[in-house]
Amino acid sequence: MKPYIALGACMVALMPGCSTVSVNDQWRDPSFAGPPLSNVLVVGITRSDTMKRVFEDVFSQQLQAAGIRAERSYARLPQGATQLSLSDLKTTGIDGVLTTRVERVEQKVNVTPSGPSYGGFYGWYGSAWASTPDVHQYEVVTLETSVWDVKSEKLVWTVTTQGVRTNDLTQATKDLASTLIPKLKSEGVLR
Repeated sequence: MKPYIALGACMVALMPGCSTVSVNDQWRDPSFAGPPLSNVLVVGITRSDTMKRVFEDVFSQQLQAAGIRAERSYARLPQGATQLSLSDLKTTGIDGVLTTRVERVEQKVNVTPSGPSYGGFYGWYGSAWASTPDVHQYEVVTLETSVWDVKSEKLVWTVTTQGVRTNDLTQATKDLASTLIPKLKSEGVLR
């Protein structure tokens, strides 16, 4: 059975945007001996063509700026296609596939009480009843980014990251790339 990278099969949206990115969990295949991958196909897993293209364009540009050849999957897929076969990529010169998908989006609420004013007991007591807390709602986006070795058709590296949702997908993708690319290089996954 050929392994496939499904594009958007179960995704509603790719990364509505994360302003700052933190790495939660990371795994590297201990049997991956290299050589480091140097020609990567970038796959944004989403049902939105616009979000897919923005993500793949920006992440590919960031990889190229770091000295890694990178291609966008949307440029290789026929119109309406949703799958790529890793074994079909073996003759293209692509040696790695980087995929990113939304794992979950969580609603968070931060409540900061606003304290009563002081000035004696009655001033404090009276304003304690009138004070209202500051309430800030936001979303935390958890992404899963994985790298596949085309030659072995195996997963060689995967990470989950979190960030606060933002509407600037371009900047969010740059933030993700600037967090992940140095890690991928330092671990010998990318050249």
